[in-house]
Amino acid sequence: MTPDPTDVGAFAPNSVAISGSEAGSLRGRTFVAKDLFSLKGHRSSFGHERWRATHVEASETSPILTCMLNAGADLVGLTKLDQLAYSLIGNVGEGSPPRNALDNRLFCGGSSSGSAAAVAAGLADIGLGTDTAGSIRVPAAACGLHSIRPSHGLINPDGVIPLAQSLDVVGIFGLHASIIADALRVLAPQTTSLVPPVGVKLAADVFDTADATTTSIGTAVAEAAASIMGVPFEEVEFGDFTSTDVGDLFARLQGREIWSNHGRWVEEHGSSLAHDVQSRLERCERLSRDPAEVKEQDHQERLRYAQTFTAAVEPGTVLVLPVMLEHGPMRAWDDEQLAQFRSGCFRLAAPSSLTGAPQAVFSVRRDGNPRTVGVGLLAAPGEDDRLLDLMVSLGDRGES
Repeated sequence: MTPDPTDVGAFAPNSVAISGSEAGSLRGRTFVAKDLFSLKGHRSSFGHERWRATHVEASETSPILTCMLNAGADLVGLTKLDQLAYSLIGNVGEGSPPRNALDNRLFCGGSSSGSAAAVAAGLADIGLGTDTAGSIRVPAAACGLHSIRPSHGLINPDGVIPLAQSLDVVGIFGLHASIIADALRVLAPQTTSLVPPVGVKLAADVFDTADATTTSIGTAVAEAAASIMGVPFEEVEFGDFTSTDVGDLFARLQGREIWSNHGRWVEEHGSSLAHDVQSRLERCERLSRDPAEVKEQDHQERLRYAQTFTAAVEPGTVLVLPVMLEHGPMRAWDDEQLAQFRSGCFRLAAPSSLTGAPQAVFSVRRDGNPRTVGVGLLAAPGEDDRLLDLMVSLGDRGES
């Protein structure tokens, strides 16, 4: 029996459903889309009723939705998200937060909370969302899903409300890696030229900061990946790429772009937003007033970071690192615990977001607490196919 959609609260108010074409590679598949993709005649919420009330209906449909529909997939509905897509928790969107079908004690993760909730509950085969600082990766790990945050620019973002466009990508959820691969071929049909596989690296020092279950499962996935790829496995130091300083750089770059995109709207309507979202937006406004030389210094620091990353994660390499340092986000946590969780995930998301490199999440389900562990698989920019092929090969190992 198909679950009742109201059980998980995944869908945005005024959601719509559209049947796909009668033929195509995704015929018979269903999908949901975060309510920031434009759909002709529909007012996107961008996670907040005030946004919907102050914007007009879309005059065009996003090419992303059109591609999915033309490929035969049926749109089940448009899904909830955190306010302005600016959270990693999944608790500050319209109405009640979506329910995590994997574990009711957890929020779904944000900001693509509704899409993850719908796929985890079996309401759709494919979930579309966006990821700026982990908004695909964290919900995938929290809800026991596989996902990919593709290389920056691989999927054309036309018709998608931006948060910070130099960091934003459209990403995909699924219970099966093969379904994600099918959807990505529709949305980004160009082929990727791959160099031969070189090796699998485990970010050992980063895993040292995670809980024991995350570390043991991450190590097992890395060893299995090396075996499948027929390449050496090694443990490496990667903590410099996920440090507090890196997190601060990431936040400054993101914050200035957010204010450039939405500052005028926030000045008029920001008081209607959740307190923690308001607080972060206030910092965005302060960052926007930084002197030009400070902004240029951060730009140069990002370029240096990307150059160093290229040497650490060369083409042909898969680097394995955690998506979350511990299971969560728990509904019972207080504001301080949720903020600490967000900060940790934010730093772990930085390597992919700052460099445009693809990162997949391979979720391992298990009995006990936590019910699932999401393992991050990171590759050089343009090597999306390598990650998807690896996840498909790992597929029958996703139980522990």
